[in-house]
Amino acid sequence: MKLVVADDHPLFRTALVHTLDKAKPGCDITEVGTLSELLAQLKQDDDVDLLLLDLHIPEAFGFTGLIQVIENYEHVPVLVVSGNENPDVIHKAMRLGASGFLIKSASNDDIVNAVDAVLAGQNWLPANLPEASSEANEELPAERIAALTPQQLRVLTMVSSGLYNKQIADELNVTDATVRAHVTEIFRKLGVTNRTQAVILFNRFQIENPQESV
Repeated sequence: MKLVVADDHPLFRTALVHTLDKAKPGCDITEVGTLSELLAQLKQDDDVDLLLLDLHIPEAFGFTGLIQVIENYEHVPVLVVSGNENPDVIHKAMRLGASGFLIKSASNDDIVNAVDAVLAGQNWLPANLPEASSEANEELPAERIAALTPQQLRVLTMVSSGLYNKQIADELNVTDATVRAHVTEIFRKLGVTNRTQAVILFNRFQIENPQESV
């Protein structure tokens, strides 16, 4: 059995791997700390049985990391493991294709039960989860975000932060023409015609990182 744990916090990752290794002796567990590492690992290993994914892993930009995995590696079930307990975030993750959502404060027994459930083809959700709001039930054009390359996602993130093409070019150490080409392609893939529309669509996929609000 092959499992991948994608989380950028070494202490939590080590604790999670220890719990999994104890419950599933002999299983092959790979650890990654960024979205690019994760995508490279999934491209290399096409027989992963389960991915345990932190929504706030670096380079993920809200739900976009989950979307990239779901759209490009649909055969890999994803159990989101997050410190974010917002019911709307949980419901949106499930609507986007996650097989389960596990809160990071869950007990070891719940971790094992969640993994077993998802491996068995079932969904796993926190107990007593409130109903989704109308906003959480809105359809999200995930396939548009999934079509963006990692570099295009970086450019879109900078656009959403209000940076101009020249500032983005300086930040990425590329030419203005390269940034303009990226922006044009981003508009095409997202089905929008200007920066405002692109930012509005991108912001629909953003979620607050609970660690940044402390």
